[in-house]
Amino acid sequence: MSGVAFGIFRARTFTISSFRCCGEILKGQSPPLMNRSTLLCVDDDPGIRELYAAMLGTYEYEVLVAEGGHQALDLFRSKVKEIDAVISDYEMPGMNGAQLAAELKSYDPDIPVIVIAESLPILEQTPYFVDAAVPKGASLEKIIDNIEALLEARRAGHASAGLSRKMPPD
Repeated sequence: MSGVAFGIFRARTFTISSFRCCGEILKGQSPPLMNRSTLLCVDDDPGIRELYAAMLGTYEYEVLVAEGGHQALDLFRSKVKEIDAVISDYEMPGMNGAQLAAELKSYDPDIPVIVIAESLPILEQTPYFVDAAVPKGASLEKIIDNIEALLEARRAGHASAGLSRKMPPD
């Protein structure tokens, strides 16, 4: 399977498979048309934020970006009725992804929150108010599958689709 490597700040290199993530675009076709939903993507790395905006934008999502938890909260409060889901890095200065999820849920308990983390132990310890946890390096399809399942569950009136959800302790 061929891929395209992107160098993104701080000497990080990401390989994005042209088949798994951009195959239709590279062939000159349109990506699958999704319902127009607004996503808030939160990451302290500007290159990652730009990558989210570019990649998710090709799938007909409206993408808002924030550089950290506090900025994300301010943006969420001002656009709470417009934002359909939040995707956040776990490890960020000031407020991590789980702390951000808790704050977001205090404003809208049904807002789907997906946290992306580099470490498996972090994913295994993800609090119950995070609706899905995805490892860094996951395919765009995996992220989109999580987004769409959570959005569909929200439209159906459920707070979570139970994807990688952790249940609260008894």
